[in-house]
Amino acid sequence: MFIVYSPDGRSMIGAVQQLPALKVDPAQRINKIEEAELGALQVNVKSQQHGRKESTALNAYKKNQTKESGQIIVNVAEIMVSPVFTININSSIEEAWQLMQAKKIKHLPVLDNAELVGMCSQEDLLARMIVSKEGELEGVKQERVADVMQSGVVTTTIDTDIRHIAQALTGYQIDVLLIMSEYHQILGIVTESDLIRRLAKEPPIEIYT
Repeated sequence: MFIVYSPDGRSMIGAVQQLPALKVDPAQRINKIEEAELGALQVNVKSQQHGRKESTALNAYKKNQTKESGQIIVNVAEIMVSPVFTININSSIEEAWQLMQAKKIKHLPVLDNAELVGMCSQEDLLARMIVSKEGELEGVKQERVADVMQSGVVTTTIDTDIRHIAQALTGYQIDVLLIMSEYHQILGIVTESDLIRRLAKEPPIEIYT
C-alpha cells in the first residue's frame, strides 16, 4: 500500500496493482502443431531413445516439472537506510545543505510539528545556491525549506516487496520512498541506488512477480 504525506494531510494512492504495468517484450507466437504431427513426433522420440539414456534436455524438463517453483522475495526492510535524518519546515535552505553534506545524503524528509509534510532534495537546493567545485557554499538565497520542498511524499510499509518499490519509483517518476510505521513514524528511506545495489548482490532475485 502506498500513501502520500503532504501539508494537506495523508491520502491513499492505492496498491501496486494500480500502478502502471511493467513493460515487457511481447511473447513470440508459437505455431500450432497438428495432432497428426504430434503423434509422429512422439513415435520418433520413443524409437530414438530405445535402449539409450534420455536426452539431457528431456531430463531437465522432467526435473523442472516435478520440483516446486520458488522465488526469492526481498522486502524493503532489508535494503532501506535507517535512521533517517530530517529537517524542520522553517529551517533555512543553507541549513538543509550543510546537513546533507555532513551526513552524505541527498534527501531530507521535512517535518512540521513532527508531522511529515514534504521532501527536500539536493536537486531542489542546487537551483538556489552557488557551490564551488570543491563543494563549498559560495552563495545562497535567503529561503526556507518550505519554499523549495516537494509537498507530496510517497510512502509505503516495511513489508513491501522491493519489486513493488521499483514499480512505484517508476510509476510515480520519483527517486526516493519513505518507509512508515502504522503509527506514522519514519522507519527508513529507500532510493533507486539502494535497489540497484541489492540487484547486484547474491542471491539473485526474480524481477517479475
